[in-house]
Amino acid sequence: MRGLQDIYEEFYSLGIVKSGRDFGEWLNRGQSYLSSSKSRNRRISTEALLSLISNVTGVIDATNEAAVECTDDAQATEYKEGVKALKKLENEAWTEIWRRVE
Repeated sequence: MRGLQDIYEEFYSLGIVKSGRDFGEWLNRGQSYLSSSKSRNRRISTEALLSLISNVTGVIDATNEAAVECTDDAQATEYKEGVKALKKLENEAWTEIWRRVE
């Protein structure tokens, strides 16, 4: 599983968040979750992973809808690439959760 910073950077590059403070909200945590987790060298909690999956699933659904409605082929391709990246992250998060509960 990617580290918290790597997940944040992916979200940032996809334009989902604009700052680490925004990112904490995506995990249903406080705005300082990213910075405090990094400073304490903590892995992402299982609860935060579940929140991440829930929120990412919503973004995937909305982005798929936008891609279908999009008339600009280049933009539709960008949407599809973003969905692909988010699905990969979603799968990694589920794999990590299952690994933790086994």
